[in-house]
Amino acid sequence: MAFALLHGTPDQVGTARRWLEDTLTRTPGRIPDATTATAVLLLSETATNTLRHTPTGAPGSTFTVHVHADRHTLAVAVQDAGSTTTRPERARTSITDDHGRGLALVEAVADTWQPLPGGNGISFTLSLTQAPTGTPDSASARTAREHAR
Repeated sequence: MAFALLHGTPDQVGTARRWLEDTLTRTPGRIPDATTATAVLLLSETATNTLRHTPTGAPGSTFTVHVHADRHTLAVAVQDAGSTTTRPERARTSITDDHGRGLALVEAVADTWQPLPGGNGISFTLSLTQAPTGTPDSASARTAREHAR
């Protein structure tokens, strides 16, 4: 497990992306390149949400990125300064909206996502195992499970 403590400023979203990419690529072959790219994209969305929708964006605030991988799963969490007024949830957006698609993207791409306990951030997971040939990938399987409900 690794973590990075970052200042709550917009430039730190890029710093967080670079840190995560470096962390995940230190051991070649351990985390597939496509999974690394997806994790970096989702981190960018969740870190940006943290700055926009919590006190983390206030002067002097910080946020922390935690990453953990086992043989099957990559887990990333963005821990923020917390919010007493909102809980992270996907916004309803239209095709013409300029923003509001971050959690929709996380929901569509991650295997799982959820608010952190205590409501001070978001975590998401990505599978590190490939679906066997002829079986649905994790996104297709997730879609099938959702339609079955």
